[in-house]
Amino acid sequence: MEKHEIICPCCETKLQVDAKTGEVIWQEKKAKEFGSLSDMVKGLNAQKQEQETLFKKQNEIQKDRKRLLDEKFKEAKKHVDKDTSKPLRDFDLD
Repeated sequence: MEKHEIICPCCETKLQVDAKTGEVIWQEKKAKEFGSLSDMVKGLNAQKQEQETLFKKQNEIQKDRKRLLDEKFKEAKKHVDKDTSKPLRDFDLD
C-alpha cells in the first residue's frame, strides 16, 4: 500500500493519505501555541483601534460622496430641457 504524507498549508496538520483510494489514514494536528493574556488584550486593543480608524475613514468617504452626488444632481437639473410638450411617438407619425 502506497502512502503520501501531506501537510495542510492553512492548519499545518500532517495527513497520511492512501495513494490508491485518496482516503486519509491518519492525521496529526499541530499543537496551538497560546500567548499570554496581556498579549491577547494588546492584540484586541490594536484590532479595535484599527476598526475605529476604518469606520471613520468610511464615514468621511460617505459624507464626501453625498456632497458630490448633490452637486452632480444640481448641475444636471440646470441642463434639463424645460420643454413640457409631449414627446413625439412613432405611431403619431402615421
